[in-house]
Amino acid sequence: MPFLEALDALPANDPARTELFYQWLRRDWRALFSELRENRPVMTLPPFTVLARWSDVVDTLSRNETFRVPYAPHMDDSVGPFMLARDGAVENWRDKSVMRALLRWEDVPAIRALAAGTAAEALAAVPPPTVDVVQTVSRLVPLRVVQQSFGFPGPDDEHMLRWSWATQADMFHNPTNDRSLLDACNAAGAEMRTWIRSFLAERQPWSDAQGEDSVSRLLRMTARGLSGLDTEQVVSNICGLLVGAIETTSQAIVNATEQILLRHDVTVRAIEAARSSDDAAFDAIVWEALRFNPMTTFVARVAAERAVLAPGSPHETTVAAGSVIAVGIGSAMFDPGVFPEPNEFRVRRRTSYLHTGFGPHECLGQFVAYAIIPETIRQILLLPGVRLIEGDAGHIDMAGGPFAEHFVIGHGAGA
Repeated sequence: MPFLEALDALPANDPARTELFYQWLRRDWRALFSELRENRPVMTLPPFTVLARWSDVVDTLSRNETFRVPYAPHMDDSVGPFMLARDGAVENWRDKSVMRALLRWEDVPAIRALAAGTAAEALAAVPPPTVDVVQTVSRLVPLRVVQQSFGFPGPDDEHMLRWSWATQADMFHNPTNDRSLLDACNAAGAEMRTWIRSFLAERQPWSDAQGEDSVSRLLRMTARGLSGLDTEQVVSNICGLLVGAIETTSQAIVNATEQILLRHDVTVRAIEAARSSDDAAFDAIVWEALRFNPMTTFVARVAAERAVLAPGSPHETTVAAGSVIAVGIGSAMFDPGVFPEPNEFRVRRRTSYLHTGFGPHECLGQFVAYAIIPETIRQILLLPGVRLIEGDAGHIDMAGGPFAEHFVIGHGAGA
């Protein structure tokens, strides 16, 4: 038990325990969580408590009024009182129902076709021998979906990508409450809401809003008194269409593509599946690849009251109100009780994965993600001679931030 031995050698409240955890997380997160699942499935550190087993992860994510999301301080001054930050409140119940009704199941084939066409066109414009996946397609595809399928065109690509990056970086990747990230998020949200207000004013009367995109449907529903939203709530929900779409999707595309290309046998299978018309077979490879490098290894929750983690188990742990819980979704997807032979790359049920979350906060646009992530990767793998580049140049480059900024791969002659 190399990690736990090193951890237990430190005093219980020593901040060095947390730094040790982060060092191991960066070095080999799968090995770290394997050790925790086996020997300490609930581990308490000074700033948070870590959950490592599937059963405890899904239990905690299921109890959203006891273990609440920490997003409100990062959202309210940016995009307004958005539903994602409101557990057990009318905004969550009402707004989520409204937006789910607007993101219709029957829209998914057209969204997948849009992703395919956007990615294929962008990739075709980049000559061999290399292409930067992030700069070429992984952000562009979800951006086009937001603009065209969701109906939030924005002033231009540059503004929308900046708004997306700034809001995502603070809302979901700022555990230390870095003031510069918070200020950038608030500025982006203010700009975005100003633009949307003007955009909506131009579309009056809303009852006559033309189009079958999500925003047009929302305007007609609201004009008829069916959404229960006022104007500012409409603005906030349109903001949410952008905030939740681009950076997480881009990271998933990059991570899964790399994991496929790292394994020769999987690359061969994936390219063969990409060339077929069997979406299910190809998609299954993508979701399994993403398990080996998910968008994040854990999500944060905060105990709203004194509560019990892993109730009824030998490792049952009581936490005080206000305790932060690091819910190990990455670890849960390697729990052998749910993922037999977890270190083997094999086809598994999509419903077992936690890529789009679990419970009341499962991603609202999960079925859109199920379409555009694998379809974009399909177009990448259809490049002749697609391959990883050897050395540091071929690694995912986060540029010191929370998101992939570059991922250069080879294609064309030389495979």
